[in-house]
Amino acid sequence: MTTDLYEMVIDPAAAGFDGDVLAPVPVTDAARRVLAFCTEPRSGWVTYHLAARSTHTSGLFDQVTTWSLLYVNALAGRVDIEDVAGFSRDRRRDFAARVAAVPEDTDLHTMDDDGVAAVVNLCHFGYHGVWGPKITKMGALYRPHAVPVLDGHIAEVFGFNREGFSNKARQHELDRRERIDKVVRALAIWIRIHRAEIAALRDAVTPTVPEIHDLPALQLIDIVLWTSQDDKPTYRRPGQGERWIDRPIGQHVTAEELRPEPIPTAK
Repeated sequence: MTTDLYEMVIDPAAAGFDGDVLAPVPVTDAARRVLAFCTEPRSGWVTYHLAARSTHTSGLFDQVTTWSLLYVNALAGRVDIEDVAGFSRDRRRDFAARVAAVPEDTDLHTMDDDGVAAVVNLCHFGYHGVWGPKITKMGALYRPHAVPVLDGHIAEVFGFNREGFSNKARQHELDRRERIDKVVRALAIWIRIHRAEIAALRDAVTPTVPEIHDLPALQLIDIVLWTSQDDKPTYRRPGQGERWIDRPIGQHVTAEELRPEPIPTAK
């Protein structure tokens, strides 16, 4: 990873975003952050990414239920009882239809324009109290290859404020749908162009965390962006912990540890 080819992971400014955007991240720094994130038992890697793997095989994501929104809390979604109560049957039908329009097991960066537009439409779903961050954390469970998690940190990565995917007010001359569309398309294009850097990142992390080998490229880049943005402020809030790039690498938690346990048949 010493050649120029593997120097940078992503550059929002080069993708046409301005303001206080995230600076390009070297692959070596990205690998260090991903390793710290994936070996931290309280991070979303264990409770969200790994847990979702076995849950997919159970068929839980073949339907949208009243409680589906609660899955978002596995990634610090802060879903409350009012959010769940507001997830009416009509809204569940709407969300399910938007999920169905996104091709299953198809990577965002391989989709045609109609496929990307379907992803944007899914990310744009929402209602009072439940907007971009919560919806995309849920949507990414149903379509992990295609739906990015658009929370406050990712909004800041691309130069918007923390409410960039929730607030309808215009930012940088773009409304909420336009902001979502621009970020989703930028991610698709960047991953399509920079497969070599992503491969180098996988090679650096997989020996310690083998499950990274099968992680969709979109989710791998999301971890890099989120942890890099989380490291950006010089001030650390109480309880926030060390910067990801400075954290010691923890113990690998296997996907097997997160497998569901069947209830034994009564004898």
